[in-house]
Amino acid sequence: MEEKLQIVLKDYVKGVENVCNILIKSINCSENLNLKGKYDFMAYRSKIKKMEFEAGGISYRLHGKGCEAFNEKKYIDWEFGFRSRWCGIEPWKVSMTLKENKSSYIEYYDGDIVKSSCDLLVEEGIMFKKNDLYYFEIPKSETFKPEFPIEYDTLIVEHSNSKWLIPRNKVIDRFIRKSSWVYNQINRNEDNYILRFLFQGREIYTIPYNDIGYPENAVKIMSDNIINNLLKTK
Repeated sequence: MEEKLQIVLKDYVKGVENVCNILIKSINCSENLNLKGKYDFMAYRSKIKKMEFEAGGISYRLHGKGCEAFNEKKYIDWEFGFRSRWCGIEPWKVSMTLKENKSSYIEYYDGDIVKSSCDLLVEEGIMFKKNDLYYFEIPKSETFKPEFPIEYDTLIVEHSNSKWLIPRNKVIDRFIRKSSWVYNQINRNEDNYILRFLFQGREIYTIPYNDIGYPENAVKIMSDNIINNLLKTK
């Protein structure tokens, strides 16, 4: 039963990601913008104060911490996720989504069953829970160990059209120590930062970065400390 639920939940998350990507691509096209992910969308949303959208034949209705997307063929309801994740798994929104779409997985029409199964997956280390929402852990089989340089003197952080040069310091060194693994599909994310390590003016190592594909202890350093401070200087 848990294996079946994992399939259902992963399809649910992909469904949310798909409709969100349709929405931001439509906004980019109609308003000549370059929104790349959830953070960009949230910044855009806070400026225009708009709660309803239409894109690709889909209606979107923002509510509280989440959104509904629907047309005559499909319906999906979700809460926006932790950090840059479009979606966190809220059991009752999952069950409602399955019910509205007349899914064959009728055993998951009950949000209490979805929640208890998610709790078991947390105990097994397959999922984790944050702020009452559930997320899949990245399996260690889907990661690689980065080969950060021992000798470097500068870190360049690039994102969109921005570039920052940072001299080597203890904070960056601590980030490297905490980055024991990286998701091996990290390049699929269109909203990555690029980390370039230099030594005596020569680039010696480059790696993409986002706040999903690294260990949380590394993310707290890079996103919450280094990048957050850089953005304040823009």
